[in-house]
Amino acid sequence: MALYFLANEKVIEFPFDEAKVERIVSNLLENSYKFTPPGGTVWLHAEPYMWERRTTSNAVVPQERRRRPLSTANSVKISVSDTGPGVPPEYHLEIFDDFFRLPSSDKTEGMGLGLAIARRLVNGMGGKIWVESEPGAGCKFSFILPVKPAVGESEAKQSEGKAK
Repeated sequence: MALYFLANEKVIEFPFDEAKVERIVSNLLENSYKFTPPGGTVWLHAEPYMWERRTTSNAVVPQERRRRPLSTANSVKISVSDTGPGVPPEYHLEIFDDFFRLPSSDKTEGMGLGLAIARRLVNGMGGKIWVESEPGAGCKFSFILPVKPAVGESEAKQSEGKAK
């Protein structure tokens, strides 16, 4: 099996929890490795990403209905793609559940926790994780992390720093 890292010089430096991101990427790579047949390929890729999160805001001043396009990336997207058997669409949400294993993967080792752990870690950092796949066409697992920490996270870190 071949593993390729597709470097992207446009990804800017930003603060993140290194141990958590390492665990997420490790879980995704391990999952791809398990399901990619001999002679297959796995790709790891990172790129700047424009993430327009939908939020509800009660603005005091009415604003134009259309949002202005973002001029710079506000997140980073990390993807792990493989040439494995793929995941049927009906399982795209369930594969992130605890102890879930595809019915066709009975012979594969593991408890079915890797993707559930990745989902929890990504969500805990204010990000999003998903899979794109079709049976027989491999998988692409992607997650995005905001470049700037959420307001609640930065406030918590500031108050934590003051408490010490």
